[in-house]
Amino acid sequence: MNLNSGTFRLVYENALFTFGKMILLYFTIPLFLLWLFIGYFFTLGEDVVAAISGPAYVIISLFAITGFKNIFPVAIGMGSTRTNLLKTFSMVSLVSVLVTVFFLNIFQWMLLTLYERWNVAANILHPAILFKQEYSFISYFLIDLMFVTFIFSITFLLFTIYYRLGLKKSVIWLMVLLIIGTLLNYSGVVNFSLYSWLTTKDLNVTILFTFITIISLIALLMTYPIMRNAPLQPKSKKD
Repeated sequence: MNLNSGTFRLVYENALFTFGKMILLYFTIPLFLLWLFIGYFFTLGEDVVAAISGPAYVIISLFAITGFKNIFPVAIGMGSTRTNLLKTFSMVSLVSVLVTVFFLNIFQWMLLTLYERWNVAANILHPAILFKQEYSFISYFLIDLMFVTFIFSITFLLFTIYYRLGLKKSVIWLMVLLIIGTLLNYSGVVNFSLYSWLTTKDLNVTILFTFITIISLIALLMTYPIMRNAPLQPKSKKD
């Protein structure tokens, strides 16, 4: 087995367990069946929100941290390069996110369809309701994909920064950025009300999807120079 296939198999097997078994088999399907049971046998009002995707978002964020952290020393020990590992981890993770989000939306669509047939008033938890009230599978899927990709990319970027700088320096830089951002915002120099701008402009879903996806890809690309020469062990908490 060559180095590329060995690295791919290592990342793939970890992603398969996390996305395939943990997210879909252990959490999403049981929650889907639970909300089907509750919706059929109990009377639910409009204040009830059926949530089956919450654990998936949390696990995907954790995979961006623990997945790479656990694979990193093993892959390098097998002879893989850091560049190859970063490329493989990013590509496999993005494909896994795509497939997982698709199945999540399939289950949500099935739940919504059955609730409408049973005249259940409960709502389905989905990030797309912040931007688009009328349900459309394609639009909801794209917004969900955008949202989850953004979560994964930003989490992975923040982890790599913490990995290289350590806890103390990461917190110091975070506070410096927060202070600068707060001063710029309240001085009127820069307005950071991005969410308000997005929701009031009634942006096309495609434009929104493209905008956030570009930010997510930039965040992933930024991990390369950070981890290109990274040591096998992260900085200690005291650093």
